[in-house]
Amino acid sequence: MELEHVGREAAIATLKLTQSLLDRHGPRIAGTRQCLNAADQIAEMLRVHCDKVVQERFEMRPGSFRNLGKVMAVSYFLSVLFIIPGGILVYFSFLVSLFGIAYGTLLYVFNGKLFDRWFAPAEGCNVYGVLEPSGEVRQQVILSGHHDSPYVLGFLLRFKKLALPRLVMAVAVYASMIVITAMAVVGESFGHSIQVPMGVALTEWFLGLLFVGPLYFVITRLQSPGAGDNLNSTSIAITSAVHFSLRRRSGSSLKHTRVIVLSTDGEEVGTRGAADYVRRHKSDLLSVPTSVLNLESVFSLKELALITRDRNGTCRLSGEMAEECRQIGAALGHHVSVKPLLPGSGGTDAWTFARLGVKATSLIGMSASSIGDKTVYHTLQDTVEHIEPAAVEAALDIAVNYVMYKDQKSR
Repeated sequence: MELEHVGREAAIATLKLTQSLLDRHGPRIAGTRQCLNAADQIAEMLRVHCDKVVQERFEMRPGSFRNLGKVMAVSYFLSVLFIIPGGILVYFSFLVSLFGIAYGTLLYVFNGKLFDRWFAPAEGCNVYGVLEPSGEVRQQVILSGHHDSPYVLGFLLRFKKLALPRLVMAVAVYASMIVITAMAVVGESFGHSIQVPMGVALTEWFLGLLFVGPLYFVITRLQSPGAGDNLNSTSIAITSAVHFSLRRRSGSSLKHTRVIVLSTDGEEVGTRGAADYVRRHKSDLLSVPTSVLNLESVFSLKELALITRDRNGTCRLSGEMAEECRQIGAALGHHVSVKPLLPGSGGTDAWTFARLGVKATSLIGMSASSIGDKTVYHTLQDTVEHIEPAAVEAALDIAVNYVMYKDQKSR
């Protein structure tokens, strides 16, 4: 198959599109009017180039994810308070600490919805456009991004290099409290009245103030512009739709491959939009061979990587698809690594498709291990000027040529 460069001009046009959406809508926190308005404009843009465009409203409860740090911090300090008197209160101390860690694990690691019912509902909106091939549909490729933006992370407001160590220490101190309360419960259960030494309790209180307490403020009320995370990926998907639309007008239609350009909402609050899309379209996703190339945080060319494990390393993505995309990138002169998302790194929309058994990978242009003073991810500095045009060009090349590669194989 002959590969083609989409070109630097297309990358610059993509960045200009991202800037225009930012200028019009600003930050787009999931569940806000700004986010819904952005979805409306994305739909308008796709209608020019797609055979069908659909907007799907859905209900989500963003408060469950946004209050994760608060729940864990409050649970920790309540646990310390309950354990000081000892006796039967050690059971309450253990249960409270266990609840906090369970809440955090379910939401952050597994994106679970068990606690959503406790929080107010909000409306989200997914948008997708469909480009049909000239012949029989034998397969489909979904190019996806998300248009919602996050609140600024408190750990990234200052001392950015310490963000990851601070998070690790918070989890470690919380875990030590669970161990202490569990030991107290075992002793109490066997008839040994347990009272944790005041020195131990005061140490836990002090360490909690130092490391666990800041979790209460880890999700601030400051709104990130979210240019690179992840509005620009939606723009990359739109530019890909433009590319295939122009090819079709010139008589070079895709033969057997349907292209779906998807922009989800609610990714920043537990991939709620992607989960809703998969729920609605389960039969469509399974009725024809489907591949999902999810685009996420395309900031840096040297950091570009295709992901083989998602959702904090707990969900397997398609290694085969990642390698295919890597080889396409290499043939076009782009060095892209293949790696898993490690525990603590979060997750992307790709896992919601992989969970269903759909072939999926994410193309990411940043690394959690490289967080430092110049990090703009989840900050007020996440603006267009901090996105490398070369990274956007490489992402466009891989996305477009992967679709054409799949179409060539289907003939």
